[in-house]
Amino acid sequence: MNPHFRRDEYPREHNLQRAYARLDHIEADEASKYLLLAFDLVDAQWLDTQGQQDPLLNLESPFKRSLAWKKWREQKQLQPHNPFESMPMYRLELEVPRGKGFFGLPTLPDQRQRSSFLAAAGDLEKSWFELEISRQHKAGHDSASLYPGMFADPVRVYVKGKMPSPKTGKALSGIFSLANLPQLSMTDFEAELSNTNADLLAVYDVGQGNANAILSASRFGEPGVPTLYYDLGAGVYRNKRTTPNPLVFCFTEKPTIVLSHWDADHWAGAYAFAAHGAYPALKRTWIAPFQIVGPVHVAFAHEVLAKGGKFFTYCVPAGLVGVAPLRHGRQVRFTLGNGPDRNGTGIVMAVEATTHPSPRSWLLTGDCDYQYFVDVLDPLPPVGMVVPHHGADLDPNTPVPKPPTDSIYRRLVYSFGHDNKHGKSNVQHPTILGMSIHNSADWDHQHWNLLAPGWPSPGGDVLATCEHSPGSSRGGALVGWDKPPFLYVAPCGGLQCSTTLTQG
Repeated sequence: MNPHFRRDEYPREHNLQRAYARLDHIEADEASKYLLLAFDLVDAQWLDTQGQQDPLLNLESPFKRSLAWKKWREQKQLQPHNPFESMPMYRLELEVPRGKGFFGLPTLPDQRQRSSFLAAAGDLEKSWFELEISRQHKAGHDSASLYPGMFADPVRVYVKGKMPSPKTGKALSGIFSLANLPQLSMTDFEAELSNTNADLLAVYDVGQGNANAILSASRFGEPGVPTLYYDLGAGVYRNKRTTPNPLVFCFTEKPTIVLSHWDADHWAGAYAFAAHGAYPALKRTWIAPFQIVGPVHVAFAHEVLAKGGKFFTYCVPAGLVGVAPLRHGRQVRFTLGNGPDRNGTGIVMAVEATTHPSPRSWLLTGDCDYQYFVDVLDPLPPVGMVVPHHGADLDPNTPVPKPPTDSIYRRLVYSFGHDNKHGKSNVQHPTILGMSIHNSADWDHQHWNLLAPGWPSPGGDVLATCEHSPGSSRGGALVGWDKPPFLYVAPCGGLQCSTTLTQG
């Protein structure tokens, strides 16, 4: 296992002087005075040297590299070697004042020009950078936080960046690409989801992250067990302290894991729990959108393959909707968002009770703004809905789905971590705008203050996996179709299911 992923072992002390980096995401809201820029890093000296020995990582010869990956794909059933297993990888967080560029690039559009800002951020996700990194301050270098691992403490470093040569950038994109993973067709995706039970919806407390599950309460009786996971996240890096310890997931039914998108806080739960020295989530089948990603994400996918799991990417033209029949007259429909960045192009799912006297749905959004999928997916009115991006800012005009007018029971769920932080950007989820948009769409937040969302427990139509200080309440949420379900802690194969489900 790559040391970057270990939760209980502090990764080795770094001696990083030069790195290749790809932008992971930008954290900011309309009121932010700073932007938090997060990058995936790989040790450039290690990669340059290793590429001379391993053609899969070769930066100099496109022909040798392409041929090596072709042979690797042909041997995938034989579990070929994992070229990323010992790769020194890092996360770097750089904070820059709003209105200032970074690494010699022009200033980003103002966050208040939301569409322009997101489009620019989406373009930057495709770019590579070459960084000089020092433990001592140097002229022309900016202070940054370097994370040796997802659950490690940061190290203060000083960084200066530039674009690599076009040849090197193209080579890096070829190495760190999801194109080397098998793709899943819509038909196969539908088959993977078909004929399962969707009796309950669980939204687990995983800290500053997201993990949802569709549960069956039929085969085993109460309590239910997961038949499908939608994200398997945990709080990581700056928000690692928000993640429960232990954090345990149930795999009794061997559920498939659908990854909404590639942000680490939506899949890092795979490393939150080990049983008998193994990580059961890595042995499962994963399905994720085909997106542009960095070294850490690619290494994670290959680790699933190396540990005996399966990993597929899903890539279809925008606007297509898959439909899979479930048991008891229900179905699941899914599509890809048509947004400008990673968040906005994720997989979105609606689990629908089409034969219910009042047809309804559960809507699973990941980090995707409603404006990028609602018109295409056109879900039935939701009685259960997970708020996008942990309650972050959305477009003020986004078409928030409203609950059925004839249903008293409806649940809007916020998944976020206690006192989550995003540096000097002043962002904390949920945000004022994120909450206000939902509150204006007939979702009653009752006890939450519109100017300070996140405390105390909301009440009304709303559930939350935790509350900010001064509160301390936390726990997963369980959603039914007509009324609050029976609340439980589910025993699965002798293990406890994720976190205690305390709300319905």
